[in-house]
Formats: sequence, structure tokens, C-alpha cells
Amino acid sequence: MKSVRSHVERKVRNEEIMRKTGLWKLELIIKERRLRWLGHVLRMEDSRIPCQATQWELTGYKRKPRRPRKNCHRMDIIRRDLKDMDITWDEAEELATDRAEWRQRVAQCTHLGAG
Repeated sequence: MKSVRSHVERKVRNEEIMRKTGLWKLELIIKERRLRWLGHVLRMEDSRIPCQATQWELTGYKRKPRRPRKNCHRMDIIRRDLKDMDITWDEAEELATDRAEWRQRVAQCTHLGAG
């Protein structure tokens, strides 16, 4: 009697599939979009609410019971992304004024993480 499964099954890792297809990890795609959004907001006039919101601080905020601690403030995540790019907030504000330069730096950062 012949075996129904004549071929050898093999597990293929996600990294191998992404390498072969040229796809990025989802976290890198989200990081790139978050940084592109930041550049958009930093180019806005200071009177615009999204630009002002980047400077807001949460004071006196206490999370509700049983809420996860990982839900940190969105700007903390963006500051971590900037740290990964080796630039400060002030440098980001200056770089974002030149849209082409900002996009190049963001793409460079995310492409390095993909490789």
C-alpha cells in the first residue's frame, strides 16, 4: 500500500518566506508610516492642534484597574522610533522641513531593519 504523503513535509520559517518574497515585517511597515506621519505633523504650523498635541504631557493620569501597562503614550513610541534612527526630537523637527530628506531617512531606517 502506497503512502498518501509521499513528499517530505518541511516547516518554512516566516523570515525565509519574507526574504524570498521581499516582504517586510509588519512592525517595520507600521514604524515607517508612524514616522512619515510625524514628518507630516512636524511640517504643520505650530497653531495646528496635531502639532500642539506632540508637546502634550499626560499628568495625573492613572490607568484603570486591569488595564495593561504596555499601552504607553503614542509619543513615547515615536520618541523610541527616533532614538532607533539616532536623531533627537529637535533634529527631527529640522529634518522634517525638507520632505525629501525626511522620507529618505525614514526609508533608510526601515530598510536597514528589514535586512
